[in-house]
Amino acid sequence: DAAGIESRPLWKPMHLQPVYARNPAYVNGASESLFKRGLCLPSGPYVTNEDVEYIVQQLKTNIL
Repeated sequence: DAAGIESRPLWKPMHLQPVYARNPAYVNGASESLFKRGLCLPSGPYVTNEDVEYIVQQLKTNIL
């Protein structure tokens, strides 16, 4: 937020959503792991190369 980069958590895996609770699920833990640690970053046709460079630099600065 402080860097002005919109983000959100990854989508909850389908088998963890209440509407699918009674359906069979074929899982190996990968989707749960990604959901716990993953992050959706800006994407799409309006994200410029400069935007990508800024986002990557901010991630490097704040994570590494």
